[in-house]
Amino acid sequence: MPKLVAEKIELNGLLDRSAMLSLLDQAAAEAIAQAKPMAVLALDVDHFKDYQDAQGLPQAEATLLKLATQLQAKLPAGAALAHLGADAFVVVLPGLDIAAALEQAEALRLAVQAEFEPLTISLGVAASPEGKNWTARALLALADTRMTFAKKRLVPHHNHSWAGTLPSDWYSRLDVQPGFWPSV
Repeated sequence: MPKLVAEKIELNGLLDRSAMLSLLDQAAAEAIAQAKPMAVLALDVDHFKDYQDAQGLPQAEATLLKLATQLQAKLPAGAALAHLGADAFVVVLPGLDIAAALEQAEALRLAVQAEFEPLTISLGVAASPEGKNWTARALLALADTRMTFAKKRLVPHHNHSWAGTLPSDWYSRLDVQPGFWPSV
């Protein structure tokens, strides 16, 4: 995987939203130029607000720091983890196709489930289509929408890694075409 370079800031040395968007654009440009796949995971801690209310802000922040460290340690070389704020994260995975990205998402989900009980995570998985007609922002939007769909429509409404096809009415909310993006 190519080495991605961006300034690390924010939670536990992770990228913040601005740095992640810059890195995401850079990684997409490299993937397109080299005709290689790229994947993005949108990750949200399930029921974190309830956890924070029950445990208090200091414990919740300590848990997020520990979670970020654990996620970072489980990523493959060349991947980047960004903290978007609150309990939301994004993982940029250069060189991974949809199947490999879903496998990585599942490994992260299972690790968090085992190590942070009662907390779990839900992940939306998206990977670049073949060719050059895609954007980093559309890839991120699709990953985020798949995560949201999993939390709202799949039962139970938590603890999922999902890379499935969205219902057609969900695509109208995005700048993506149904059938264009890989799904599992």
